Parts: sequence; structure tokens; C-alpha cells
Amino acid sequence: MKNNFLLFLFFTTCIGFSQIKATGYFNSEIGMSYEFSEKIQAELKIDDAVDKSFSSKLSVLYKIKNKETYNLNLGLGVNVFLFEELDQLESFYIPFQLEILPFKNYKNIGFVLETAYHIAENENGLRNSVGIRYLF
Repeated sequence: MKNNFLLFLFFTTCIGFSQIKATGYFNSEIGMSYEFSEKIQAELKIDDAVDKSFSSKLSVLYKIKNKETYNLNLGLGVNVFLFEELDQLESFYIPFQLEILPFKNYKNIGFVLETAYHIAENENGLRNSVGIRYLF
């Protein structure tokens, strides 16, 4: 009985953990993604730049195209300042991501190219980011 429980715990942990992706972006952001299904994932990004206010971005992405070497994602997101007293909401944004998995032998490492159109009260515009992604 104990062995069956340990096997069950091991396999459920591996299956549940395999849906998480960690991304380090070159514009001082760190992201964690979780795939809810083959088509839908959520991503939380934290901006850790020293010269800015601490902000976070939460987006829900839909996989438009899912291939072995790349994925195209489109979604909706919100950008908020976590520790501001007034007006925490900075902007809404529409991200478009290209995930590239170029290494045939290393499917856990990939690159992310993202462009997002931000819609804010005082300023609208495109923001681009590039990152390295690790899939658990």
C-alpha cells in the first residue's frame, strides 16, 4: 500500500510539474507560465528593474499554432503596480509571443520573442521583449 501511494505521488507530481515554464527576459523581467490545456496558458511576469516601480503583468495566452519546434501565442493581459497606494492599474495589453525550441536534443530550453500593444490612459504603444525559457 505504501509503495502504491509513493508511486501515485511521484507520477502526479511529475505530470503536474511538467506544465510549468520559467522565463528570464533580457529587459529585467522574470516570468512563470502554467499551461492549463494544450491551447491555454497563463503567465505572470515580475519586473525587477532597480530604477522603476515594482510591477507585475498577468496574461492569458491562447496557442494559435502549436508545432514541434515553435508555438505562436496571442492573449490578453493586465499590468499593475503592486506596492503603489494610488492607481495600481497601469495598462491593459495584447501580447503576441513566438516560442522557439531550436535544439532537437534539448526540448526543455527555448527562446521567447514577444511584442505587446499596451493600452494605458496617458500612453499607448508597443513593447518588445526577448527571453530564454526553460520548460519543466
